[in-house]
Order: sequence, then C-alpha cells, then structure tokens
Amino acid sequence: MSSTDTITITSDYGQFEFTEYNRSVDAAHVRKLKKLIDRQGLMQPISVTPDGYIIDGQHRFHACRELGIPVKYIVCDALRMSEVVELNNASKPWTVADKVHSYAAQGDEHYIKLVKFHKDCMDMDKRISMRIAAMIAQGSASNASTTKRKMNLSRGTWEFREDYDVALKRLYSLGQFKRWDFYLRMSFVTAFLRCVRTMDDFNPSELLKRAESNPQLFLYGATAEEMLRVWENVYNYRRKTHKRFF
Repeated sequence: MSSTDTITITSDYGQFEFTEYNRSVDAAHVRKLKKLIDRQGLMQPISVTPDGYIIDGQHRFHACRELGIPVKYIVCDALRMSEVVELNNASKPWTVADKVHSYAAQGDEHYIKLVKFHKDCMDMDKRISMRIAAMIAQGSASNASTTKRKMNLSRGTWEFREDYDVALKRLYSLGQFKRWDFYLRMSFVTAFLRCVRTMDDFNPSELLKRAESNPQLFLYGATAEEMLRVWENVYNYRRKTHKRFF
C-alpha cells in the first residue's frame, strides 16, 4: 500500500463514500470515539481511496461528523480486501457478522445465502446471532463439510450445504421453543440439531407438548449432553415406554 504524505482537512462530509466492504457501524463505538475526539481531537486520520471511499476509519468519520468538526484524511491507492480487513482489525476487531457480510460482498455465494438466511432468522427472533444462524443453516455445529474439509465461518471457508427451504423448516421448528430464553444457547441448539440430524422419529412438536405439560422439568443444561438428558426426563415423565435422546 502506498499513500501520499499529505494530511488533508475538510468539513465537507458529503465528499466521502462507504465501500461495500465496510463493517456495520457500531453506535456504541462511535459514542466512545466522540468522547475521545472531543477531548483530544482526531489524532489518527481516516484513509480514503482517490475517489473518496473510506477504507479505514469509518467510525472516526461518523464521530467527527456528529461532533461537527473537520475530518482529517489521507488519500491511499486502491487496496486489496485483505488489506482493508487488516486495517480495520488494527483499530477494532471484526465480529463474525462483519466478516460474513464482507465475504458476501466479495461475491461468495455461500455467504450471500447465509446473509439472506440470517435476515429470515432475525425476522423470527432478533436475538439470533450470525453464528447460530450458520449452525441452523448447515444442520449441525460441526466444522466439517460433506467433503470432510474443515470449514471456518470467519475465514471464508464455510459452506451453505443444505437446501434453503430445509434450513427454514429447521429454523421454524427450533422457533417453537422461543418462549424459553435459553433456546438459543449453544447447548440447546446443538442438542436440537443433533436430534433432527440423527433421530428419524424425533418430533419437536411432541417434545414441545411434553415441555408445556411439565415446565418444571424443562430446564437449561450447560452442555448438549445435559440438555438431551433433560429432554429425556421431560419426554418420559409418567410414560410407560421410555425414549432415549442419544
């Protein structure tokens, strides 16, 4: 990367644009920066492309604009996406959602589908994280694909390997348990997906019915195995024939 040595100052906020690779703006981080900049001034200029696209410092830009003070910036040559990620990581670590949106913006079809699926998840429950959405989409918490290749959501190797409608069906099935706050905990989701994947006769609606009849037994388990034992107790309560949730 090369840049000029000149730091330019402007109050014309309209001359700047945002790239599709920028992270979503974190309002809390902007507020924190506003306090620092209001007290110390903008110590680190933002970096922009020759045509005004911000490639590093969008939170600093928003802080300056909200404070109504001039923006300091340096014009840089066009950067590769990896360099943009590196610059942003130096100032504020990217979240999983930031990285997923970035890979989607680069045209990765698996991540494009995941972004769309996450929106569907958020329509059902705004608390569903990108990581949980990815687990629901792929049907497990495993990091291996059908080709046994390791997948990593943050490193761009994740795959949306299931039919979209099947993933939606799994989402809505899990959503039946929304009344319990712990239904989006990792142990609950992992146990649920394991049952869907490995038990042909697993009926979420029947488990829900039993849970509603015996709410005192439907408790949170810290691990998937503990969660499965809870489900066994709920499902088998006062039944002559017992069912195992392996």
